Amino acid sequence: MEKTYLNDLEVVNELINVVPVATTEKNGLNPASDVRKEKMIATQTSRIVYECNNTTAMSTSLLISLAAYGGGPMTLFYMTINRSADVLKAPAIILNRLGGANAPTTPRFKMWSNESTGVFKIILEHTQYTPSIYVKLLNTILPSTDITPLSVANQEEVDTATYIEVT
Repeated sequence: MEKTYLNDLEVVNELINVVPVATTEKNGLNPASDVRKEKMIATQTSRIVYECNNTTAMSTSLLISLAAYGGGPMTLFYMTINRSADVLKAPAIILNRLGGANAPTTPRFKMWSNESTGVFKIILEHTQYTPSIYVKLLNTILPSTDITPLSVANQEEVDTATYIEVT
């Protein structure tokens, strides 16, 4: 294929005006409906990263980035959450550290669950080295009910929750 070089400014400007611009609304790579819920927050308290208030079948994944220390480099995690329908037990969770900063060496993700109702929460326990967190819901089978609230966690729930191991 032979290359053609356009040197005439009028031709270049005409091409710019004629060629449609791709946006997420029109002709873009991803339609606007593909954008999932996402939140970022600087925090001085423990935060609820994910919350489920029902017992329907679920399969969800989160991309979590958290600051190691005062605005420094971020550490990236991928979390999968799975549970069958009508199960009251806590879901199966796999938490992978993808990369980024080395600190904190042990993230403080915890799970609180109520096995009589099926309700559970994923909590980021605040330490002096976690000033901000960014959460993006990547995929879900429950787009209308999956939430990443990042609301302040109840300290009693934080204290009774169990740590999630990083793989």
